[in-house]
Amino acid sequence: MNEFEWLRQTRDLNRTHAPQRDLWAGIAAQLEPRAPATRAPRAWLPMTAAAAMILIGLFLGTALLRAPTSLYDGTHLASDHGQRWKPRDPRLAGAAIEFQAADSEIRLALQQAPDAAFLRRIQQRTHVQQWRLQRYTQRAP
Repeated sequence: MNEFEWLRQTRDLNRTHAPQRDLWAGIAAQLEPRAPATRAPRAWLPMTAAAAMILIGLFLGTALLRAPTSLYDGTHLASDHGQRWKPRDPRLAGAAIEFQAADSEIRLALQQAPDAAFLRRIQQRTHVQQWRLQRYTQRAP
């Protein structure tokens, strides 16, 4: 096959062609509304509801564990008193440095936007996390 035959075949593709059979009968059959099929009882519905209840319980349980305890009033932190937290455990030294850096960045941000409630919430969460870690180190042997 050479280039001239390819050109002739591509010109033939540009012509209209009638289908070899009538396609409308198949299209019309697919468009007609069908009678609704009777559904089998859904055996998976109770299991899905049970799984959803378990997930909700897990979510609420973790949310309660992460919520600040009523013992925290913001006065127990070393950072609130201007002191630096220096854990005895060397594995926690990095965490102490991160908490101090986060606290200083939040304070700088609050100086720029003192009315930002979201910054106050972030600061409180950071303090709660540091307080919990401090309590954990005090309980550890």
